[in-house]
Amino acid sequence: MIESLTDPSLLRRCLRGMTQNANESINSVVWSILSKAKYHGYQSVRGAAAISSIFFNRGRSGLVKFFHQAGIPITENLLDALLEKDWKRIEKAENHVQRSEAIRQRKDQQRIQAQIEADEEMDYGSGLF
Repeated sequence: MIESLTDPSLLRRCLRGMTQNANESINSVVWSILSKAKYHGYQSVRGAAAISSIFFNRGRSGLVKFFHQAGIPITENLLDALLEKDWKRIEKAENHVQRSEAIRQRKDQQRIQAQIEADEEMDYGSGLF
């Protein structure tokens, strides 16, 4: 068991705190629809899970097909609201990626600079000449 948990490919995925998997993400979507403070029956959780899978895979605009099949009229306002929610979600994700990339680049630069400084410090020392 220890060998499987210390497998390099598994450990590589855990670098930089990137440990959330797809199941945890869809779980967070389910519980953003339902309140954890209240008991929910099987049907409620099942319905929330179905809607969550639509949100997770296609975004809020994925509900358009569901609404059409359920006979719910799709108005321009509804479509605009769904697309706006998707746009905000994508924009937030892109901003997060940009911030993460900037932090990674800054840390890489700091590591390179620290290595250069460490190499320069070794110019003088006892027994070097």
